[in-house]
Amino acid sequence: MVNIFTPKKDADEQIFFPFGPVMGYKKLSPEFVKNMNSFYEEEPDLQDYSDNLVGKVGQELHFNEAMRDLFLNEVKDFIGRYNQTATIRNSYGRNRLNTDNFEYSMQFVSGWLVRQFEHEYNPVHLHTGCRMSCVGYLKLPEGIEKEWEEDYKDHHPSHGHIQFISGSAGSYSATNFMVRPQVGDFYVFPSELFHCVYPFYTKGERRSFSSNFNFVEIPKGEKSETDS
Repeated sequence: MVNIFTPKKDADEQIFFPFGPVMGYKKLSPEFVKNMNSFYEEEPDLQDYSDNLVGKVGQELHFNEAMRDLFLNEVKDFIGRYNQTATIRNSYGRNRLNTDNFEYSMQFVSGWLVRQFEHEYNPVHLHTGCRMSCVGYLKLPEGIEKEWEEDYKDHHPSHGHIQFISGSAGSYSATNFMVRPQVGDFYVFPSELFHCVYPFYTKGERRSFSSNFNFVEIPKGEKSETDS
């Protein structure tokens, strides 16, 4: 059903944002970051999935079951709040998650650690087979702040940054959103949102993780087979 906009009652003026994808940000716990890094350092047999992905990076290591569970426990409540906010925003406040009749859960699709080194990059792409994707940051090359300091003197800094792209250019439209990675930062976004990662030149590893998942509605009383 189409959402029909109605101005707020008794409002002479209203500035609003009816178009564009909803994004979410969360600060990951230090314990989560430590544990995710430990999985790479202590689990040398993680499957390298990079041949199946678009990234021009060193390695993209598939989550094992323990990593999946750690990820879900860390972010599932936040993903619920993200969905609630997006539902309200996209319906102009008319709709919200129906917690009286339904339970909600994350359905994990895939996830991997991304090991990016100097001169490597990730081309513009989107994710398929899911509704939502995310990126979280676990490690940065030592000394990359000096590179950023120089890069930010330019009119369009980008080294090692992730950029999201949506829509067509226009006088009153924003078409891209740039993020400078910081350890512990986590972003969730619609899976069909185009994004890319630019190369950097400081020696060392930029380690992140990405995951694809769905947020599913389950009638109360029915058994859930999600979170797996």
